[in-house]
Amino acid sequence: MLPQAGSAQAAVDPCGSGSNPIVCENSKAGSPSTDWYSPNSYGDIQGFTTKESVQAGDTLQFKVQSKTSYRIEIYRLGWYGGDGARLMSTAAQAATVYPANYTSNPASCTKKAATGLVDCGNWPVTQSWTVPSDAVSGLYIANLTQTDGDGLMPYPFVVRKDSSTSSIVVQTSDQTWQAYNDYGGQDLYGGAGPAPDGRAYEVSYNRPLDIGGDNGIYGSEYMMLSWLERNGYDVSYLSGVDVSTRGETLLKNHKVYLSSGHDEYWTQDQYSKVLAARKAGVQEAFFSGNEVFWKTRLTPSIDGTSTSNRTLVCYKMTKMAQNNGIADPSGEWTGTWMDPTSTQYGQSYQPPNILTGSMFTVNGYRADAITVPGSYGKNRLWRNTSVANLTSSQTATFPEGTLGYEWDSDIDNATRPAGAIDLSSTTVDINDGKLRMDWGNTYGNGTAKHSLVAFRDQDSGALVFGSGTVQWSWGLTNLPTYNPEDQVVTEDARMQQATVNLLADMGVQPLTLQSGLVAATKSTDTTGPAITVTSPASGVTVPALKPVTVKGTATDSGGGVVARVEVSTDGGTTWQAATGLTSWTYSWTPTTPGSASIKVRAVDDSVNIGAVTTIPLTVGPQACPCTVWPATAVPGTVNAGDGGSVELGVKFRTTVAGSITAVRFYKSPYNTGTHTGNLWTKDGKLLATGTFTGESASGWQQLNFATPVTVKANTTYVASYFAPNGGYSYDTTFAGSDAGLAPLTALKSGTDGGNGLYRYTSTSAFPTSAAAGSNYWVDVVLDTSTASTTPPTVTSTSPTSGATDTAITASVSAVLSASIDSDNLTFTLKDPNGNTVPGAVTLPAANKATFTPSTELSLHTQYTASVQASDVWGNAMADPVTWSFTTSATPPAVTCPCGLWSSSVVPSTTDMTADPNSLELGTRFTSSAAGWITGVTFYKGAGNTGTHTGSLWTDGGTLLASGTFTNETATGWQTLTFATPVAVTADTAYVVSYHAPNGHYAVDGGYFASAHQSYPLTATADTTAHHNGLYKYGADSAFPTGSYGSANYWVGPVFTADNPSASLAAETAASEETASTVTYTADAKKALVMAVPAKAKVTSVDADLTILTGAKAAKKLHVTTVVSYNRATHTVSVHLSGPLPDGTRFKVRVTAQDKHHEKVKSQTWTLTSKTVRKKKN
Repeated sequence: MLPQAGSAQAAVDPCGSGSNPIVCENSKAGSPSTDWYSPNSYGDIQGFTTKESVQAGDTLQFKVQSKTSYRIEIYRLGWYGGDGARLMSTAAQAATVYPANYTSNPASCTKKAATGLVDCGNWPVTQSWTVPSDAVSGLYIANLTQTDGDGLMPYPFVVRKDSSTSSIVVQTSDQTWQAYNDYGGQDLYGGAGPAPDGRAYEVSYNRPLDIGGDNGIYGSEYMMLSWLERNGYDVSYLSGVDVSTRGETLLKNHKVYLSSGHDEYWTQDQYSKVLAARKAGVQEAFFSGNEVFWKTRLTPSIDGTSTSNRTLVCYKMTKMAQNNGIADPSGEWTGTWMDPTSTQYGQSYQPPNILTGSMFTVNGYRADAITVPGSYGKNRLWRNTSVANLTSSQTATFPEGTLGYEWDSDIDNATRPAGAIDLSSTTVDINDGKLRMDWGNTYGNGTAKHSLVAFRDQDSGALVFGSGTVQWSWGLTNLPTYNPEDQVVTEDARMQQATVNLLADMGVQPLTLQSGLVAATKSTDTTGPAITVTSPASGVTVPALKPVTVKGTATDSGGGVVARVEVSTDGGTTWQAATGLTSWTYSWTPTTPGSASIKVRAVDDSVNIGAVTTIPLTVGPQACPCTVWPATAVPGTVNAGDGGSVELGVKFRTTVAGSITAVRFYKSPYNTGTHTGNLWTKDGKLLATGTFTGESASGWQQLNFATPVTVKANTTYVASYFAPNGGYSYDTTFAGSDAGLAPLTALKSGTDGGNGLYRYTSTSAFPTSAAAGSNYWVDVVLDTSTASTTPPTVTSTSPTSGATDTAITASVSAVLSASIDSDNLTFTLKDPNGNTVPGAVTLPAANKATFTPSTELSLHTQYTASVQASDVWGNAMADPVTWSFTTSATPPAVTCPCGLWSSSVVPSTTDMTADPNSLELGTRFTSSAAGWITGVTFYKGAGNTGTHTGSLWTDGGTLLASGTFTNETATGWQTLTFATPVAVTADTAYVVSYHAPNGHYAVDGGYFASAHQSYPLTATADTTAHHNGLYKYGADSAFPTGSYGSANYWVGPVFTADNPSASLAAETAASEETASTVTYTADAKKALVMAVPAKAKVTSVDADLTILTGAKAAKKLHVTTVVSYNRATHTVSVHLSGPLPDGTRFKVRVTAQDKHHEKVKSQTWTLTSKTVRKKKN
C-alpha cells in the first residue's frame, strides 16, 4: 500500500529525499487569496510579458502602461495549504514600486488591417524579472497593481524547467487565452473585421490579457493544478507554444502529458508532437473539453522585432460556408480539425478523437452534470468510490457544472481509436441552440451524449483518457474560480478518487494524498477478454438487407471486467459497439451479396483488446418483403434546410412482379406537418395514396396502403411523399449508380429519365422535376409472396354473357383472377357484322380490364367481346374468353343541364404553381344529341386569379359565344352562362375554353389518352389527327391549338337538350305526308318531323336552311337548323335556332345516313315564317 496523505516521510521533511519539488514548494507558507486573487482585471493599468514561458534562471521582461505608480507582485499558483498561491520571496524586486514608469500618454499598438491583428510589442520594456534558477516550474501570475488600489491586471506565464523529468507535465491552454483576448477591440470571435462577422484572422501574444472568464486560467485550469499540487504529484509545466515548438524533446521526459480546461486552439506541430509522444509511450490525460477544435499556426510578431511565435493565426475556414471567412493565404488549413474539407488543402484527415478519444458537440454556456449509470460502476476507474457499489438500476450524478461549460461526445466514426471504452454515459436534450450540427459552423437543438473515454495507443500501449468536458476540475477543489454567480463549486470525493485511480494506472502516484482518498495501484492486467459467438453459426447464408442478430458472451480472465464488446463487418476496418457486455447482441444489416465475415472482440477496463473471433458466412439475395434501403440507413444530410412545401419522389423498378404494400421516407426533426404518401406510374397516374399516421419525431416513417398495388417486373414506377414544411433529407445517391439490391432498386439518373424527383406545390401532386442524381430518401416495401404459376382466368364480366337491354353508353369489362400485364392484354368488341368497335382499354384495377367505346353503341344490337391476357407473373391465357350481349332498344334519357364532370370531381393537381403565365385552356368535345351549349365551366385552384373569360368555338376555330365569369369562389368549379345559348349539332366536334391570365390552372396529365364520356357529351381522345387537352399562351383569349401529354385542363361545356329560350320554339303542321308549303310559327312547340324506316341503321342526321325571300334581313340573324334523331320512334326532328322575320320564305332539307354514309331518307319543306302574337290581358 502506498503512503497515505500526510505520510511520516513527507511530514518529517517535505523537501528531503523521496519527496519532489511540488511537495517541497507547497510546504511553504502561502499568501491568502485576499492578497492576490482577482477574477478580472480592473482599473487603468495594463501590460504583458514578452514571453508566454520562461526557463528558470532566465530573465522575463514586462511592458506595462499605467497612469499611476504601480508595482509588480509575482505569485506562483498552487495549493499552499489552501491559500492557493505564494508570493515569491526570492524575487524581492518584484514588489518594488515603479513611480517613474507610468505615463498619461500610453503608446499605441502596431496594427495590420488586412487581418485585424493588434500587436503591442512596440511598447517599451518597463521592468524585468530574473527568475531564480531554483524556482519551481509552475503557472505564475504577475499582478500588475496600481499603488492607489484602483487597478490590477493579473498576467499569467509559465516557469519551465526544460531538464525536468517530472512524472506529469501540464500544458496550459494559452492559445485559447489569446484567441478570446479582445484587447485592442479584436479577437478571433469579434471586433472590427476584416471577417464579415467582425472577427480577426490573427491575434497577438503581445497584448494585455484579462484572465477572467471561462477561457482564462481561473475558469478550470487553476483548479486542476491546485489539486495536483495539493496531493503532491510530481508535476512541471509547459505552455502550448512550448509544446508546439519543442514538444518532440520536452514531452518524452515525462510519464504523463496532461491538458486541462478549455484547450480549444492547436497548431499542427502541437498535434503531431503530442501524438508522437503517445506513440513513444507517454501516457496522456485530457481533462479538457472542446479541445483540439480550431487548427492554428504561429508566425512572428509585427512590432519590428519579428519575434518568433508571437502571432496566432486562424482563418476559421470552416465558416466559409456562410461567407464569413476566406482561405488562409498561406495555403494551410486553419479551420476545425474535424472538418474533412481540410483534406483539400494537403492535410491528412486528423479529427480530434484520434488524439483525445472525443469530439466537441455541445457549445457554451452549459452547466450540466456528469452521470455514471450502474452498468459502468465496476470499471476500475471507479474503484474505491461509491460508484462501484451501484446496482444496474442506479445512477451516480456528479456536481452541476462538471459537464460544461462546453463538452464532447464519443463519436462512432472511422477515426475512433481502436478499443476505446466509455466509462460513463450522460444524455442531454439540448434545446438552447448549442448542439453542433455540422463541422463547427452551425448550431441547433437535439440530443447529445457525453462519455468519459479511455483507450490505449496500439503501438506503444500508452493509456489515454479524455474527460470530454472543460470543467472536470470543478469536482476536485473548492478553490475560488470564475463561474456564474449562482454556480456553487463543490469538490466531489468520487471524482477526486477517480482521478487518483487514473493517474495510478498511468504509473503516477501522489506523495501527499488528501484525507479521505485511497492510494491506488497500477493495473497489472494485460490480457483482453475472450469472445464466444453463439449466433449466427459459422458458414450460414443470410439474406441481404435484412437485420441479422449476432449474439454471444464475453469473459475477462485478467482480473478486470468486460468494458466493451465491438463488432466489425468490414474486415476489421471499423468497429461498432454491441449491446451488453458479458452477454451481448449486435444487429447487422448486410448490404452486399457474397462472402462475408463477422469479427467480434472485447475490451476490458484496463483497455486490453482481446483476441478477435471471426464467423464466416454468405450473404444471399434480398428476401421480400423488402426495401431499397435498410432500416439502419441514415441520410448524409438529414435536414436539407429547405422549408418549402414540396412533393419528393423516387423512380424504382423490380426485377420480378410483386405488390407494393407501403411507401416510406426518412424524416428529419424539421420535417413537420401532415405527410401523404403516393404510388404512381412513371407518367403520373395515381395508383395508391394515404396519410402517414403515428409518426416518430425523426427516422424512417411508413404508410401501409389500404390495398397493395401489383407492379410489373422491369417497369418504372414513382413513389413520393408530400412534405408541407420541407425539412426533407438529401444525398446525391443516384448520380452514378442504382441504389438497393434485386429484386428492388431505385434507378440512377439517366435510366428512364432523371431521378431525385420533386415538385414545389401547396398540395400533394405528381413530382415532375428531377434533380441531378439527388436522393430525397423515399422508399417502398415490395412483397413478392403473391407470385403465381397459374394462367389467369376471367372470373366475371360486365355486361354478363347473354345480357339484354344493355345501355348503349355502357363500358365493357372483365375481372381476372390475377393482376393483368397491360402490355400483354387484348380486348376487342365487335358488332354483328364482325366489325371492330373503336375504343380504349384501361385498367381501373390491377385485375380488371375495361373497354370504353369511342361512341355510343347501336340500339338493339348484339355485340361480342373478347379478352385475352397475361398476368404480371408472365402466365398467359391459352385462348381468349368471348361473350355476347345485346343493347337496349331505347336510348338513355338525357338529364340536363349537364357537363363532362360532376361538381364533386377534384383534379389531381388543382394549382399548377410552376406556371404563372397567361394562357387559354380548352377541351374538344362532341354531343350524341343535338341541343344547346348554355355556358362554360372550369375548375379553379387557389392561385388561378384574375378575370376569366369563357368561349365556345367550332372545331375549326370560329368563335360561337363568349363571356366573362362573375361571382367566382376562391377555389372549385366556376360557371359562366352565355347571354345567348348556342345550338349544337349531334356528333359534331366543338371546342370549349377559358382564359387564365395568371396561370396556376388545374391539370391531370395523360387524362385524354382515351375519350371521356358523360352521356350525351364526350371529351374526345387525344390523337395525332385531333388533339385534346388544348392550350395557347397569350395575353388575350384565343382559340387553343397546342397540346401536351394528353393533359386535361378541366374545362367543359354546359349542355341542355331542350331549347332554353321559349322564343325559339317552333310549330308546324308539316310532315312528310303533308303539303310542301306551310306557315312556320316561331313560338309554337312542334318541330318538322321526318319518319325513317324502323329497320334503317341511322348513324347521322343533318339539315340545312336556305332563305328564299327576305334574304337580307333574315341572313343578318344567322339562323341555323338544329336536328336530332329519336332512335325509339325512328323520327328526325328539326328546329330553327331562332325566329325569322314575318313573311320570310325559306327551305329546310333534312337527310339521314347510315354508318357507311349512305342516304337512308331525305325530305324538303318550303315554308313561310309567321310570328304568333300573344293577347294582352
